[in-house]
Amino acid sequence: MLYTTILAVMSMLLTIVGVSALGLAQHHLTVLAVAIPALWLLPQGGLPAVLLLMGIGMFGAVLPFQPLALSVSLLMMLPVLTISFSPRGNWQVAALLFAVVIAMDAGLLALQGEAKLAGQAGYTLLQVLAVCFIWLAARYWRPVRANYGWPLLLAVPLWLGGLASAALVVLCIIGVIVALQTLYQQNQLVWVSRLNWVLPAIAFATLVVIPEFDVPNPVLVAWLLVLGSASLAEYLLNEFESS
Repeated sequence: MLYTTILAVMSMLLTIVGVSALGLAQHHLTVLAVAIPALWLLPQGGLPAVLLLMGIGMFGAVLPFQPLALSVSLLMMLPVLTISFSPRGNWQVAALLFAVVIAMDAGLLALQGEAKLAGQAGYTLLQVLAVCFIWLAARYWRPVRANYGWPLLLAVPLWLGGLASAALVVLCIIGVIVALQTLYQQNQLVWVSRLNWVLPAIAFATLVVIPEFDVPNPVLVAWLLVLGSASLAEYLLNEFESS
């Protein structure tokens, strides 16, 4: 139990550190930063690893051109998708949840189209698709026995090249994947399910709390409404299941 708690706390801390470093590395992410997790995951990860890397690659490719808060807020799509396609799901609840999410995203896209919010609507849609790929990868993920450690050494050139923040982001991503994979291997599915909620929430909350980061009001409102709607949807599913 203690080891499980340590892994969960470690994933939360790595999320906070990773998002903080992402604010510094946002405009300096390189192909090598994506290649490191690719080389680390692909040898044994199979199709889910490919989907995960596609998602990370697509998300990171447009990250320099988007408001960081907007990009991070889109990660709340992970619990939304999990609830909507849960085996115990209810199509009415899923439809209501998707209606809220679509309305919020449409509002943000409209603001970007009118140049009232930084970034581009096309990039936002691409990041939404990337999050869907990441969710699919997580849904069908099968933990591997061991990952090759040598690709992590590729973070050293990033560090020595003055891209320490980018290297830290990559290592934090891999660290979170290791923690979640270990919890999965130990059959701690309740923890994995909870962290599916907690990690995206912590990531965005980190940006809200740290004064150096700018969180536009429309993004904050949209995130709060999606978070509240997802929480309500999960509560309703629990009520349906217990009745």
